[in-house]
Parts: sequence; C-alpha cells; structure tokens
Amino acid sequence: MESTSASTPASGRSSAQITIGLGILVLVVGTIFALTSGWYSNWYSVFRVVHIVLGVFWVGGGLTLTILGLRAVSLDDPAEIATLARQAAFVGEKLFAPAGLVVLLMGIAMVINGHLGWDHFWVIAALIGYAATFATGVGVLSPLAKKVDVLITEQGAEAAETQAAIQKILLVARVDVAVLLLVVIDMVAKPFS
Repeated sequence: MESTSASTPASGRSSAQITIGLGILVLVVGTIFALTSGWYSNWYSVFRVVHIVLGVFWVGGGLTLTILGLRAVSLDDPAEIATLARQAAFVGEKLFAPAGLVVLLMGIAMVINGHLGWDHFWVIAALIGYAATFATGVGVLSPLAKKVDVLITEQGAEAAETQAAIQKILLVARVDVAVLLLVVIDMVAKPFS
C-alpha cells in the first residue's frame, strides 16, 4: 500500500506535466495554423482562432455544467448538487468570465481588422447576447453562487433555503446557456446578411 501512496504525488506531477505539454502543443500548432491560413490575414486568423477556441471552451463548459446540474437534480442528491454548484461558481468566475471577455475582445478585433463593420445584424445580435450573458453572470449568477456557498457552510447542503438557491442558479444558468447557444448560431449563420 505504501508504494501506491508514494507514487500518487509523482503521478500527479506527471499528469500536470503532460497537461502543460499538451497545452503548449495546442498553442504552437494553433498559432502555426492561424499564421499560415490562406483564407484570412494573419492577425485576423489569430483573432479568429482565439475567438472560436475560447468560445467553444466557454459555451461547451457552460452546457456541460448545465447537463451535470440537471443530472444531479434528477438524482435528488443534495450533497452532489451542492458540490456541483460550488464547482460551477469556481469555473464561472475564474475561467468562463475571463474567457468570455477574451472572446468579446477577439470579436471586436476581428470586426476592426477585417473591416467588417458594426451595422450587421449578426454583429449587433452577438454583442447584445454577450451583454445579456455578462449582466447575468455579474448581476445574478455570481452573487447567487456566493450566497449558496455561505448557505452550504452555515446551513448545510440539505437545507431547504440552500437547495432553493441552487435551483435558482440552475434555472438562470439554463437560460444563460440558451442565450450563448443562440449567439453561436447567430455567429455561424450570420442571418439577415
């Protein structure tokens, strides 16, 4: 048994090194692909790659958390629901919010660099969608997540007030993900162009 516990820290370091290596590989190959694209100018390609990759991360992560939330609710396990709520609060604040900001900045950079103009329906709709999801994150989800964390600590995961607050977060998150998916559809389809 001692060999297993002794190998765990080394295994964790090895896993972290592999993850870092894969991240560097993706960054290098992605940069090469972006800079050698014959379809767009180099800067536009870089902006586009970053915009799309982080958009996939942000929207896909939010959709995954929403699905996991629905699963946890269907299992009727307050502890699992509370754990998921805490994890969602962490990734929402520390990962999705910065990713969403970079997605916005890269979108703005593409409009400017590509001389696309601000008067297209799909650009306006995307900006409105981003503003809605940003306001939802900052004004609703973040404060609710902090409230849930306090409720879990003070009253426990099973408390009715805790579970009600978690249910509210899950509902708002579903609406937020729906808005994000509509923005993705808007960006792909470019309606009314």
